Amino acid sequence: MKVMNRSATVLILCEICYLGPAQSLAGAGDGNPASAASGYTITLTQPKNPFHLDSPIQVTMTIKNITQKDILWRAGRSTDIDAWYHDFQFLFQNNGKEVETTFFHRKISNRQRPDDPVDVWSGSTILLPKPPGTMFVMTIDLKHLYQITEPGQYMLEVSHLAEDDRTVVRSNAVTLSIVP
Repeated sequence: MKVMNRSATVLILCEICYLGPAQSLAGAGDGNPASAASGYTITLTQPKNPFHLDSPIQVTMTIKNITQKDILWRAGRSTDIDAWYHDFQFLFQNNGKEVETTFFHRKISNRQRPDDPVDVWSGSTILLPKPPGTMFVMTIDLKHLYQITEPGQYMLEVSHLAEDDRTVVRSNAVTLSIVP
């Protein structure tokens, strides 16, 4: 019994480290058919003000269970604070072309270049049930993922592969204005 309690505590702590605190949120989804089928939505918050090139470029992402039942969510068990990035796909574009990626982005998306250092993501994952209304709010640090060197209008989208039905759930697209 003690071992089970310790295991449950470790899983809860790993989940909190991986996905952040959970909160309740009422409301409907984003209208994406894959979101409705998979039971959750990914919503990016549209930034109100432009970002400066020399400042952090951060966007808020919310994941929400829009069903009336539990859905399965993959939680990572890793000591890496950035492990949650690994489960999402990011597309950040300027003039219809993806912005140059960082080594970190190439590592988590398995798109390493021959001249990249050898570095492999490690850790394990577990599927955990998430009750209706549960949401995670996470901050995406775009400078951690992309080499942003030019001012301009950029577009960001995020996607995630649903565990239960293997569909791709896509976020809304947000436009970011980056100034010198």
